[in-house]
Amino acid sequence: MRDYGNLFGWLIVAGLVITLLNYVVKFVYRKWISKLDKESDFRKNYTKVQRFIVKYHRFFALFTTIVLITHLLIQVQYRWVSRTGLIAAALLVANGLLGIYGHYYKKRKKSAWLYVHRTIAVLTAIAIVLHIALNAR
Repeated sequence: MRDYGNLFGWLIVAGLVITLLNYVVKFVYRKWISKLDKESDFRKNYTKVQRFIVKYHRFFALFTTIVLITHLLIQVQYRWVSRTGLIAAALLVANGLLGIYGHYYKKRKKSAWLYVHRTIAVLTAIAIVLHIALNAR
């Protein structure tokens, strides 16, 4: 079962990385890609990838949350509960709830929730790195 716990842990990392690409691809587009010629093949291909990542951002987050719950259940049943893991999980769930709030209630209006959502995403990534670095303690 330890191997399954590790597998689901790394799936959480993969899901989080794909989810965090939402901000990165938008930033890169604004800074560099938008300045390219509109007929550029690179710009067209980048735009396709960006649309995919942005369109399915919430589903990547949902996948990550489901994998997180599975990972947590495996760890609780077969190993131990990690303090750093619980912190990372709490941040991930809080950020998911903020994302739901922003998607359904704030729609496209930029406000403080978006900056809090982004800040918690960075804190979650840091918490996961610490969780891995401290050998899940």
